[in-house]
Amino acid sequence: MDQLVPSISSEEAAWKALTEQLPGILNVEFVVSSGVIREVHVLSDHSRTPKQIVRDIQSALLARFQLTLDHRIISVAQIPGLPGLDSRRLICDHLELSTGRTELQASVTLRLEDRLRTGVACSDLSASGRSRAIAQAAVEAINQFLASGCRFRVEEARQLPMNSQTAVLVGLRLETAGRPESLLGACYQGEDPNLSVALAALDAVNRRILALPFADGEAV
Repeated sequence: MDQLVPSISSEEAAWKALTEQLPGILNVEFVVSSGVIREVHVLSDHSRTPKQIVRDIQSALLARFQLTLDHRIISVAQIPGLPGLDSRRLICDHLELSTGRTELQASVTLRLEDRLRTGVACSDLSASGRSRAIAQAAVEAINQFLASGCRFRVEEARQLPMNSQTAVLVGLRLETAGRPESLLGACYQGEDPNLSVALAALDAVNRRILALPFADGEAV
């Protein structure tokens, strides 16, 4: 006798697609009753703590779908990830801002093992322009590691109040071999709000970076 597989709604499929892009998450299942999310079951590796994963899910669903989840309904089970992965993640080595009368320039230097690449972007002097310029500079540095047919671009960078803290969200679009893919990075704003934007951009990238084609001489 065939086993019936429960179908999921388009909304649940969208939630699942978004959360499975978050760093460290391998699989997510939503338990929904009467249109309300009752439970969220997460399978992850050890690249992030369960607390970080829960916060990432809360931030992503709130930002994209205006869904507010109680952390108590999210359960996280972890399995070992790939050995040595954390040592080959992109790291923000240096961030510098310079301002003129009408323009701001952001410079972000990223490190991958022993290699450094610097990206630069400009914007107006507004807070939103500054955030986007930092994210764009980080993306320009990321793209220098990658083969010419593989590129990230910035879709959005924003700050979002969340409980007593501020969540920093950066949405990126990855284009490789003509196939677009949306990625979301998130972190809580730290003492340096500018650095937090760069870290959120890296959060969107680091789970995917090692599976992408690198430029000649840059493969890890």
